Amino acid sequence: MDIPTLNFDHSHHKLKIRGLQSPVDVLTFEGREQLSTPFRYDIQFTSTDKAIAPESVLMQDGAFSLTAPPVQGMPVQAPLRTLYGVITGFKHLSSSQDEARYEVRLEPRMALLTRSRQNAIYQN
Repeated sequence: MDIPTLNFDHSHHKLKIRGLQSPVDVLTFEGREQLSTPFRYDIQFTSTDKAIAPESVLMQDGAFSLTAPPVQGMPVQAPLRTLYGVITGFKHLSSSQDEARYEVRLEPRMALLTRSRQNAIYQN
């Protein structure tokens, strides 16, 4: 049986954003999860595309897969967890000659409800 092996790859976490064709390389992330509160993940990544437009990313579906670090000579591991949500924030942090650094915020679709105001008045 031929099992694929993974050579060193510093970017074992994967970020996919619907409609974004440019390859992304996850640098860091910070997540917040609490009981009865929607999760929130701020994910920094680099891309060779130095002109990603905010409107091409914001409010798009996203998936962030967390994978254990690769071990030399071991088979490729499946993600430990994949978070699905919507991109609610986007920042262009910096650019260099060969790549740009960005940050996005991934939240569940339910978090979009906080962006609307619905008021009701009930009178007898």
